[in-house]
Amino acid sequence: MKKHIQLVIIDAQNDFCDLPAAYCPTVQGVGYKPALPVSGAHQDCLRIARLINEGGAGITSIEAFMDTHQYLDIGHVSFWMDADGQALTEASRITLNEIMEKKYRPRMAGVTEQLIAYFGQLEQAGLDAIYAWPVHCQIGSFGHNMHADILTACTGWERQQLKHVEYIQKGEDPWSEHYSALQAEVADPEKPSTLLRQASIDKYQSADLVLFTGEASSHCVSKTLLDAVNNLGIECREKLVVLTDCMSAIPGYEAKTRDIFNEMAAMGLRVTTSEAILPELMANTQ
Repeated sequence: MKKHIQLVIIDAQNDFCDLPAAYCPTVQGVGYKPALPVSGAHQDCLRIARLINEGGAGITSIEAFMDTHQYLDIGHVSFWMDADGQALTEASRITLNEIMEKKYRPRMAGVTEQLIAYFGQLEQAGLDAIYAWPVHCQIGSFGHNMHADILTACTGWERQQLKHVEYIQKGEDPWSEHYSALQAEVADPEKPSTLLRQASIDKYQSADLVLFTGEASSHCVSKTLLDAVNNLGIECREKLVVLTDCMSAIPGYEAKTRDIFNEMAAMGLRVTTSEAILPELMANTQ
């Protein structure tokens, strides 16, 4: 009997990929440069595309999550300025004390109280800081687009399987960080996009295998896996599969990511590669 195999692709977008020049458009003579390229991400995406192209007949459904942001976003340097009123130019870790001391200030007027309330909610979740990254995955930009090879592979899968790939935007709320594909760092009941995506949890619950891929393994993938584990029953853990050659860590977070995946393996998740899982997909056709 054919298994229900769910493929989950997390943030496999141009802004997170170390794209070769041939993959980048040129505008007014200037070649595009991804905002937050993760070393190894381009090759990861090629492996994801190969997995779909060669094993697509054995894949029952595909979710493709897409990081999606406004220019002014609490997690972007464009939202912040320093003590001298100068725009931030590089990624920064920002704490509530630094905001109160005005080391970092929002560029928008009248929002400090809202930020203080946000930090209070973060603290309840065990977090003590936010990160301001370069502007990335801005709605409408080339960087927001899926990696070209994965998009082509997904389109081919739709053509052959006569099913829709479910493209899901995450991170639209500019007032909350949103690493996990399944929920924002701070959930707001008045903003459904920040809440736990129960529809995905239900899919994973009923699937026979759920394959996780995407970028970056150290951040959005790891957060997604933790949310999946915390919201599924223990009996579901063995069906969750981490394809380590289809994701890469942000430089400096490699050891931490290995520790997380070792913990996942100890909990019963399968940590393997696309090459190892491909024969299982190719056999899952009847």
